Amino acid sequence: MKIGETQRILKLHCATCRMLSQVGTYVKTKVKQIRQGGAISCLYLTILCLVPLVGIAIFLRVHMSNAEYYTIYIDTQDEASYVVNEYYLSLGLDSTIITDGFRHFNMSDINLIKMIKHLSPAYLRVGGNQADQIVFSKTEDSLIENTSDAYVLTASDWTKLYHLSKEANVTIIYDLNSLLRYDNGTWCSENAREMLEFSQENNFSVNWELGNEPNSYPKKFNALVNASQLGTDYIFLRELLNTYPLYTNSSLIGPSVTRLSTKYIEEYLLKFLEAGYKAITAMTFHQYYFSGVNVTWEEFIDPENFDYLESCINAVKSVTSLIEDFDKPIWLGETATAWHGGAPDMSDRFLGSFLWIDKLGLSAKMAIDVVVRQSIFKGDYALINNTYYPNPDWWLSVLYKKLVGRKVITTKSEGNAKIRLYAHCAKYNELWKDGATVVVFGVNINDYKGLVQVKELHSGSEIYSYSLKANDTLFSQFVQLNGKLLELDSNMDLPTFQPNVVHRQDIMEIDPMSIIFWVFTNTDVNVCSS
Repeated sequence: MKIGETQRILKLHCATCRMLSQVGTYVKTKVKQIRQGGAISCLYLTILCLVPLVGIAIFLRVHMSNAEYYTIYIDTQDEASYVVNEYYLSLGLDSTIITDGFRHFNMSDINLIKMIKHLSPAYLRVGGNQADQIVFSKTEDSLIENTSDAYVLTASDWTKLYHLSKEANVTIIYDLNSLLRYDNGTWCSENAREMLEFSQENNFSVNWELGNEPNSYPKKFNALVNASQLGTDYIFLRELLNTYPLYTNSSLIGPSVTRLSTKYIEEYLLKFLEAGYKAITAMTFHQYYFSGVNVTWEEFIDPENFDYLESCINAVKSVTSLIEDFDKPIWLGETATAWHGGAPDMSDRFLGSFLWIDKLGLSAKMAIDVVVRQSIFKGDYALINNTYYPNPDWWLSVLYKKLVGRKVITTKSEGNAKIRLYAHCAKYNELWKDGATVVVFGVNINDYKGLVQVKELHSGSEIYSYSLKANDTLFSQFVQLNGKLLELDSNMDLPTFQPNVVHRQDIMEIDPMSIIFWVFTNTDVNVCSS
């Protein structure tokens, strides 16, 4: 039992003792008054004793129970509050894969391709800090002027990476080098032209981005790119893409700033949007909860950290609201639990999965169109390890894609702060192919069973329940679904995700330290019937 829970019980115990003492004094006084009163007085005495005791029972019932309850109210309105992108849960491939020469990342390996394909359809954003140090080259040994410190993405490797994306059914977003600049500060597009020409010649259908976290260039590269200039560069890049028939309709996302933790970053984003927002398909920002270097495991299950994402999204929206007629979707263009590549033995364990599923739920609720998970491979926050075997967040992502649809349902909640639930229309499944189906999902990060009331939602009596827990401790890299270990078969194919069928109750239970998906069938949420 945690310290906070123990303190709560001790306080209730003390309150109860005080009440019992007061009741005792009260009863003794009445006994003296009616000692000689006979049978009627005895009856009167009994009632006087019972009333305060019943009051104590009610007091304890309310305070011991309500502290553990969580209530979610489902809005059964006819319209979804938001409809996320078809590629809502997307993937990042860190640019260090390129700068490391694709070490351990065999782009023709069938198992690697399968692991990515299980998470399709999705965007595969190739980007990160090193994106602004990489140049494209058609030949292995070509030298590009003024880029002696750059890493090279060869045409051969680019071709292999593109073919991997086609086999895995993901769509590449490539992050172009924004630090290739002329002396006057404008972007030098010559290397981008070379890459665009090669890509069009080979019919590579790709989307684009220019630079990674440009507000951090002074710290990371001792360089400065003015925000207004970057916006102008995006306008230029959009015009450049339009000269290539294959890329006239390609997406261009940006500016991929970090979370808006300072006034400087807020102003950087605003100035970029003022100059270049008409060029972008989607506005992107990045968000992590904490540094992977010094984080403790307790921070992964601290409700205050779960709430941090909401403040980050609100900060972005406060800036976009200053742009007249701003109508671009907002993407979480790079995200995981911890920066610096994740937290060792925590980000890649079940411990890290609570923040991940909450991020997916909260982002959609707040109308974020796409969430790009950093990274599919490499780092402590990777979805798969160096042998291409899944970490817990990979399993969670696969199950999310199988169960959770695009339409977001408005919800309100109250009660236990360590239970957090969200609601969407469920994806089509043979188990619930008829009627309006709703999936309620989220976390219980208490060390005891969570008690949940799902209100204002009418549904059938049977619920399909998917409960994910660590195989042993929260630091396990293995996951159980409804008590059974999740494993791939010898061909790296998925198991059957078998739900438990439970009967709907006024009070639903969630296991301690677990992630839940409840599928409600035959509901009265009309928007989910189509």
